[in-house]
Amino acid sequence: MKNCYIILVLTLLSNTIFAQSSTVGRFSGVMHAPLSSSTTKDNILHSTWQISVHPLYEKNKSSIFHTQEIKKQKNIEKSKTQQSTIQFDKKIRGNAPTIGTNFEGNELKTWTPTDNSIAVSKGGKIVSCINFSIEYYDTAGNNFLLQQTWNDFINDTTLSQPKFDPKVIYDNIHDRFVLVILHGTNASKSKIVVCFSKTNDPVDGWNIYTLSGDPGIDTAWSDYPSIGINDDELFINCNRFGNPPNYEWKQSYIYQIGLQEGYNAQTLNYGVWDSLLAEDNEEPITMYPASHGFGSSLKDRMYFVYARPDSGSKVYLHELHGNLNSTTQSMTSKSYAIPHFEVCGNAFQKDPTTGFLDSLSTGSAWIMNAVYSDSVIHFVQNADYALGWCGIHYGRIYLDSNKAEVKVFGNVGTDLAYPAVATIGYTSKEKGVAIAYLRSDQNITPETGIVTVDDAFQFSTAQTVKAGDTSVNILYPPNYPIMPERWGDYTGICRKYNTNTPEVWMAGAYGSNTLPRKASMSTWIAQIITNDSAVAINTATPNTLISKTASKVYPNPITDLFVLEFENAKDGLVNIALLDMNGKLVKNLFEGDLPKSITKLTFNKKMLTPGVYFVSISKANQTTETISVQIN
Repeated sequence: MKNCYIILVLTLLSNTIFAQSSTVGRFSGVMHAPLSSSTTKDNILHSTWQISVHPLYEKNKSSIFHTQEIKKQKNIEKSKTQQSTIQFDKKIRGNAPTIGTNFEGNELKTWTPTDNSIAVSKGGKIVSCINFSIEYYDTAGNNFLLQQTWNDFINDTTLSQPKFDPKVIYDNIHDRFVLVILHGTNASKSKIVVCFSKTNDPVDGWNIYTLSGDPGIDTAWSDYPSIGINDDELFINCNRFGNPPNYEWKQSYIYQIGLQEGYNAQTLNYGVWDSLLAEDNEEPITMYPASHGFGSSLKDRMYFVYARPDSGSKVYLHELHGNLNSTTQSMTSKSYAIPHFEVCGNAFQKDPTTGFLDSLSTGSAWIMNAVYSDSVIHFVQNADYALGWCGIHYGRIYLDSNKAEVKVFGNVGTDLAYPAVATIGYTSKEKGVAIAYLRSDQNITPETGIVTVDDAFQFSTAQTVKAGDTSVNILYPPNYPIMPERWGDYTGICRKYNTNTPEVWMAGAYGSNTLPRKASMSTWIAQIITNDSAVAINTATPNTLISKTASKVYPNPITDLFVLEFENAKDGLVNIALLDMNGKLVKNLFEGDLPKSITKLTFNKKMLTPGVYFVSISKANQTTETISVQIN
């Protein structure tokens, strides 16, 4: 039985915007990196040592920001508002999604936290990564690679330092996977390990390259990567810090890397962007690349979204135009006013054995995930909901109208953290998304859940995808002098691009006994299917030649005979076309002159496979109305 709970939503709309952009950044390149190594199917067919070396201590890397000071204040606020029973509101919401196939994924046998990342191909291959291991599944839950540690995966004795912060993405245009993992926590050892799948099946092996984690050559190492792709290139953003014990801030940077050379095991072409200060001189940190949420073309563009990690009233957007070899390559910066946000307090968790309340780190308030869809950038961060409690801040940047809108999802008495966002609409014209997250409070153990937001910005009821089996107790005294317990640092989510009904796949952490270690975390992988209908998208211009009387399609869903009824306001040439969910022409249904009248058009639905289609009505070569139809 699914656990459902309802959480308050605050609507926050920015009124002040910064419409002017400025040119930023310094590009160095084009540079080249040879193939470091290559793996094959044989690498997963033999037993391995499963060696994994890692530091458990959390690094204090917030010295230039005020995250820790604000978080301390929020913890005090939270301590005054603990509740024995959380009272959720009963507001009517959008349709909750269906939780489909779901199963246990990677176990966290060493390391902490999990750092979940997931990608799924059109062919149904799943790559699931955490700090301890990489695993392969299909969408039925069958496993093809279990608990392969990163040392075994990379299989390179020259890369012997700790490997951490894995990120994986599926390239829908080239039908391949790309994976990035970091190596080493000091300037002399820091590497960015970049892996390209040889085929659309990760079992067939990977082409592996290593890039410097200190591209500024100023005694720094790279941490917390975020990755994105456009048509031809991969983008990696990392934060750079000085060596221990001070970990001084060294700024953020971006790798721009050719994809095709990586897929073909050729010498890799790449460049580096640095000096990325915004137009108001704000220091960027964790600049999340917003890949296309429907796996479609971005051409030579990429958008990078970021916000301060402690508090702020702006969201920043860097826009890159031009590929590696372009003579007109440029980076511009713009900021949008949003309601003030602050980092939240740390989360509570209940120890089911003792009843004692422990704490979990909720990290920073920086942007944790972003995705692009039809001139809209969707982004998420976890920050203060109210009184120190952590909630999901979900925002949309509307590129065409230069404004940003934010809604905050949460409630006093529970903590929602480490959100990740993916599109879940039928077409790129729709703005619906799914948001995966982690949840904990004084009444429950750490769990993972899902919520959707429809085109009209209405949140669904939140649902527990996997409840926690135990609290997390890895770093507590007397063995480790660290409080709070690590949690996060990010949750995995991705869209499966070729389904008739939109679906995403998520990978979230929950409290679990991962023997021989107890009170640890495991991964839960789940298919999330929308229960929303396709949105009827009216693209009529102000000078429309179709009357204001709404066109009708019936029955909808169509079970036998398709009937389209519309009123033609004026004599003239009319074109009626049937499009698939990706906007490709399926059939020209009619093209010819029609008189001023109410007109009906019919055809046999048996000519179509089940799915969502769009009927486009045009007159005088202008599309005046688009209507969605469901074929059963």
